[in-house]
Amino acid sequence: MKINNYMLQLSLLIIIIFGGTFIIHLMKTGEFLIDQIIGFSVGILILFFTLIWRKSSKLS
Repeated sequence: MKINNYMLQLSLLIIIIFGGTFIIHLMKTGEFLIDQIIGFSVGILILFFTLIWRKSSKLS
């Protein structure tokens, strides 16, 4: 279960870093940064699969 907590923390950190950078740059210049969007999407995917993993491990 400890790895699950680390994955949850990692995903939230990725979302905060890449999402925050994306929003700040979007507000300043109005440009979409594709690399920041990809990083944010990876963070969302890790979060989604970590929550599914946590739920399935609690059921068994």
